[in-house]
Amino acid sequence: MTMKSPMKSDSIQTFIIANERNLRLAAVVSEAWSSAREQLVAGFLGRLRSYMGAKLKGWDSILWNRFFVDSESAFYLWKPQWKDQYSVALQCSDYGTKMVFGVQRDARYIRSRPFSADVLSAVRAHHASASSRTWWEAAVTMRSPAANWQRPEVLWQMHKEDKFLKDVAEQLLEVAQATEGIIDSLISKP
Repeated sequence: MTMKSPMKSDSIQTFIIANERNLRLAAVVSEAWSSAREQLVAGFLGRLRSYMGAKLKGWDSILWNRFFVDSESAFYLWKPQWKDQYSVALQCSDYGTKMVFGVQRDARYIRSRPFSADVLSAVRAHHASASSRTWWEAAVTMRSPAANWQRPEVLWQMHKEDKFLKDVAEQLLEVAQATEGIIDSLISKP
């Protein structure tokens, strides 16, 4: 479901200050917004975890921080032998205005290990814009299903549309499958 025309903040403000009842209603909605958004995200991440668990048997996953509440948060997937070294990640940056996915490296544990050109190349084969950064072997700024997940229509899609879930999950699976053998080889080296 998409809105036919965007709501204008000045018309909403006019509605809010029109009478005491509207003002009270706006206050209640404002107080409930964070909890409602967290509920939508928790449902989505639960479905994503289940979907990925069915596809990547034996892999572990964890949610770090809270999407949209903390400036940086992430959903991580890794094989047990990769622990504290590498993970396939979906990162919610800038409170959800920028979503990034790819292969993260835990620089605290693998400081001296150089970046892997093979991992970056494998991800670039699917996502040409992938780049390496301090904490990333290969990072891709998400464009589909949406770049900015804070928008109400995106939150609704996340909540209700299987297509949204599959789009995100397939990108993570693509990265996991393209890099799994390479990472297995990296961690087997002393």
